[in-house]
Formats: sequence, C-alpha cells, structure tokens
Amino acid sequence: MEMGRIIALGLVGTVFAVLLKKENPQIAMLVAAITGILIFGMICVPLGNLVSLLRETAEQAGVGSGYFAVVLKVIGIAYLTQFGAQLCADAGEGAVAAKIELAGKILMMTAAAPVLTGLLEMVMGLV
Repeated sequence: MEMGRIIALGLVGTVFAVLLKKENPQIAMLVAAITGILIFGMICVPLGNLVSLLRETAEQAGVGSGYFAVVLKVIGIAYLTQFGAQLCADAGEGAVAAKIELAGKILMMTAAAPVLTGLLEMVMGLV
C-alpha cells in the first residue's frame, strides 16, 4: 500500500508541475522539489526498518560493526548524492548537479578510507 501512495503522490506532483510549468516555471520547479522531498520522507521509516534488519543479519554473520557502519554510510552518501543531483538537474542546473556528484564521490572515498587502509595493512602484513 505504501508504494501506491508514493506513486499517487509522484503522479499528482508531476501533473501539477507540468500544468504550472508554462505559467510559472519557478513554482513548477518548487512543486517538483517538494514532491521529491515528501517521497523521500515517506521512505524513511521503511528504510530504517531495512537498516535494522541488515544490522541484525550482519551481527549474526559476525561482520564487524565498524565495517557495516562504513558500508551504510557509503550507501547513504550515494543515495543522498543522487537525490540532490537529480533535484538540481531537474531545475536545469546541470553544473551544480555535477559538482554534487563529484562531492559525493569524494565523500564516499573518505568514508571508505578506514576500510581501505585496514585492507592495505593486512596485505602488507602478509608480504
């Protein structure tokens, strides 16, 4: 049922944005952005449930919580980066969208750095 509500909200927001685009493009862009933000808000609870399930599964599998946290952080950065870049691209700001994507990639590498350095240290210890 949740997906039906999300699709309905997306369709209503899209219709309003398209109808407003000729008369007032700024308001149309705002309607599209607000629609996207509302949809993002609607998925926060299911996303939290998924993270809890994955965390429990990782604990049962014996995966270190530090590694799991890094993976979640990188995934979160990727999704938020994509969301922000798409909003900017929809507003016609492709250059800003590209900068958001670059910043997201750098932040993902920064978040993953402890895992990469740990892996390199382990490999160097084997040599």
